[in-house]
Amino acid sequence: MKVCFPVKSFGLVAWAYLCIILPGSLVASNKLDDLESLANLDPKPFVVIEASGGKVKNRGQGVVVSEDGYVLSVGHASWIEEEGSYSNQFRISFRGKANRLPKGHSHRHTTTFSDREGASFEETYYQANLIRFRGSRFWDGADLGVFKMRAKGIFPQIEFFSQIKPSLEIGESLHLCHYSFPHNPADPFFLINPIEVVGVAQTSSGMQYLAKGYYRVGSSGGAILKNGKLIGIQSSAYTVNAKGGGEIPLGLISFHLVWKDRLSSILETKQPAKPKK
Repeated sequence: MKVCFPVKSFGLVAWAYLCIILPGSLVASNKLDDLESLANLDPKPFVVIEASGGKVKNRGQGVVVSEDGYVLSVGHASWIEEEGSYSNQFRISFRGKANRLPKGHSHRHTTTFSDREGASFEETYYQANLIRFRGSRFWDGADLGVFKMRAKGIFPQIEFFSQIKPSLEIGESLHLCHYSFPHNPADPFFLINPIEVVGVAQTSSGMQYLAKGYYRVGSSGGAILKNGKLIGIQSSAYTVNAKGGGEIPLGLISFHLVWKDRLSSILETKQPAKPKK
């Protein structure tokens, strides 16, 4: 698997790609070392999306799918539950080194954890537009949202698993990528954990696939990988009954399949679709 991220040549203005070629064994077996290499990328192509309402904010996961800053996430990331309305103000942030990203607004967080004192990391964020699909906030009739960061430069990106719609089998093992607490900016912890395909779900946004495994509150919009490449976006979670016991991060998640041709109208045009105001 090849994952690319931009670097600025010393003393020069030009940007170029630094590509890490992960071992071919990732394609066959998702070896732990290969997943570790992906998690250690800095910056990662995985991001946090923040939608601002009148008084509250909603956060979820996302993944960069083009070098010019298109981000794929869950469509309901724009919904502010507490206010019963959709947001039109979005911010997308990377957690990691800012010097390998286009110019944005950066902030250094310092916090103390139970197992480490004085932990410090950078968060770089960009304003973003939600791209409409035939006038809709939801891409291709699914619970998918496409965002465009307002910045010039080259962003790290993930590859799609397939050009055309892929197929899955019951029992296949995939990997869910998510920041463990996206609603907490002072928490950089990132997970790549296995999920197993077990069924399907007929939803208001169409047919989705079901997988069992581990997730956290706020993992919606998380990238789902097959052989290290993007094959799905988490939509919803169906938790174990936790009445009176708080969050139990086990149960079922539903997700939409994604493939490159599904976004071809913006990824392959020289004049991307403009957001509707």
